Amino acid sequence: MTEKLDRRTATTIIHSLAESGQPPKLGASFLNVGTESLLKRLRSDYLEQLLIPFEGSDGSGACKWIEADYGNGKTQFLRCSQEQAWDLNYVTAFVELSQDECPLDRPDRVYGAVARSIQAKPLAASDVDRGRGLDVTFQQLLDRMFPGVLSGVPSDDLKNQAVAWVEGTLANTPAESMAFTKAAAELLLGRLKGEEDKARVAAGYLRGDALPSAELKTIAVYEKLDKSSGFRLLRSMCQVLQRSGLAAGTVLLFDEARRSLSLMSSKAQKVACENLLTVINKCNSGDLPGTLFLYAVMPEFFTDFATTYPALQQRCGPGTRINLNSLQNVKELDLLTQIGERIETIFAIAYDDAPTDKKLLAKNRKVVAEEVLKRTMGTGTRRLLVKTWVQVLQEARETGLKPLTQEQVEQLMEGAKEQLEASDAEVLVAKGE
Repeated sequence: MTEKLDRRTATTIIHSLAESGQPPKLGASFLNVGTESLLKRLRSDYLEQLLIPFEGSDGSGACKWIEADYGNGKTQFLRCSQEQAWDLNYVTAFVELSQDECPLDRPDRVYGAVARSIQAKPLAASDVDRGRGLDVTFQQLLDRMFPGVLSGVPSDDLKNQAVAWVEGTLANTPAESMAFTKAAAELLLGRLKGEEDKARVAAGYLRGDALPSAELKTIAVYEKLDKSSGFRLLRSMCQVLQRSGLAAGTVLLFDEARRSLSLMSSKAQKVACENLLTVINKCNSGDLPGTLFLYAVMPEFFTDFATTYPALQQRCGPGTRINLNSLQNVKELDLLTQIGERIETIFAIAYDDAPTDKKLLAKNRKVVAEEVLKRTMGTGTRRLLVKTWVQVLQEARETGLKPLTQEQVEQLMEGAKEQLEASDAEVLVAKGE
């Protein structure tokens, strides 16, 4: 992100790190260490080149696997990718895969999860949560194309320009599902013309809600969302967003954080594999124009799952994988100390009474990094470091900064580890896994 870090964002970042050891929904780039070259390559090769339309042709699509052990930066990398995509006018969908909300063997529920989470670049911190959803995204993008036409008090001329664009351009944007195009146009026309009942029905359809046929008829939509239409609607979404000019393209960020594939039956795994192959093949064939699909997985995905399906394994070659476990030219201990130092900088912006003794901070940071690395042997190292180091800084505000002993660090780590495990368990229960 190019914006300057303000106190409110800094406080939000520290709170997220303290609670879960994970980056916040907005501001991950301020925290980033070690993957700058990977993100730069992703931006220059894909977001700024391959995915962009050229001489009247659609942009291409691409898929990448983001590989790392638990707690080693997958979510952080996805969040940073999301922020740089927003800077280039892409819309993004950050989806945590789970058997309850987004099982890969159900295309209709995959579409629904994407449609509920997709968003354009937040213009304010409040947009991070309120700005999610395909209906909200379409409205925000139109409001940015015709500034203030939905959020302000527009002139009749501006409103007429927007109506003409929706009726002339958006409504005629080619896509596999004309029902999707129709719903997008009806949503925006309903908002522009004050036809709120039509706008409500169109919004529900775009978000993947189950609506009665009688309601859908009011907006002349006759294709329902089900297993057979889910991926067609997903492709249509990507097609309409880029071809209409509302967005540069779409970035789909799927986080396999909970090992949901391993929880499936063998039959469901086979269907999930076929669906993954469908998305990959459609990206490569151009049916998902301007779409980057980033799928974050643990190494076991390649050894325990992909090997069972040769067609999928063929699409998991070295050129398709971004491995975060071993970052090029960066030793893990150095990386941990750099992360700790970055957290200190953010902490100092968040709190006036943050510790300031740089020598003692550096000494304590080194002790924590060494003990965390020794304790984890590289698995979950970075998340444990983040959680433990934030706790050290918070305690320094209360009792002052003091030299840390190995025993004290071990106690802090044990407490942090228990909190992380409890937090993960709560998430799994909430998701029905």
